[in-house]
Amino acid sequence: MLCTQPYISCRACPKSQPCLPASTGVIKVYSEDNTSRAVEVPSDITARDICQLFILKNHCIDDHSWTLFEQIPHLSIERTIEDHESVMEVQSGWGMDSHCCLYFRKNYAKYEFFKKPLDFFPEHMVSISSETNGIMNHSQLIQTFLSSSSCPEIHGFLHAKEHGRKSWKKFYFVLRRSGLYFSNKGTSKVG
Repeated sequence: MLCTQPYISCRACPKSQPCLPASTGVIKVYSEDNTSRAVEVPSDITARDICQLFILKNHCIDDHSWTLFEQIPHLSIERTIEDHESVMEVQSGWGMDSHCCLYFRKNYAKYEFFKKPLDFFPEHMVSISSETNGIMNHSQLIQTFLSSSSCPEIHGFLHAKEHGRKSWKKFYFVLRRSGLYFSNKGTSKVG
């Protein structure tokens, strides 16, 4: 027998044993009005599963814009947890004394990256790799990137904090298939 609940991952169980979820943990999730709810969930639950659970529990309309956010106050960061990410892994990365928390709320731009990719990859930030020999225009390159395993170089300036320093510094970064690289020497792509 297999479990059929959409938000709990279960293993196949013999008929003589009840179907039990994998190991569980408790997460606390805040809503838009700052009320919170603690729920016991399997250790392998994803952000999308949590959203589905809260949509059902709160009787919300599932318009695919509900999102789980991670808030990290000591870094002044709030980020969207991607649908496929393990919520327990995200939570395990927090320190014991941190004031990090999860929020469940709408994000209407959640899938804009896939709907309007050219808005996220302006022409000046994308390099056509040598394998295309210049035969693709910018729009074709982005569509190929999103629909296959090919990967153009994406480059631009980002602010990063060096280890042991308190201030942020502007660096030129290049994202390649092999990793993320930065340059201390302006817009050099040597890495």
